[in-house]
Amino acid sequence: MASGIGKHKLINVGPTEPWSVREKLCLASSVLRSGDQNWVSVSRAIKPFSESGRPPDWFSQKHCASQYSELLEATEAPKSVLRQRHIQKCKTALI
Repeated sequence: MASGIGKHKLINVGPTEPWSVREKLCLASSVLRSGDQNWVSVSRAIKPFSESGRPPDWFSQKHCASQYSELLEATEAPKSVLRQRHIQKCKTALI
């Protein structure tokens, strides 16, 4: 994946069920520990936290990378909107 804000490559592995909040938190925590280039380690670390009824490949390397990309895309968009609003407020206050 490319480094830098807004330059994350979205990996499409097909339609899936949504991940639970717990699974997303485990994924984010594991990526924080292992990095976003070590999907083997991330996948192994979060397998014990799967919800019941998940298929065996739910935490595959590709699926983890795809879900993490989706999380980044979802969190980066609101930040930029909030940042632009803050900049507008600052400009208005200076005028």
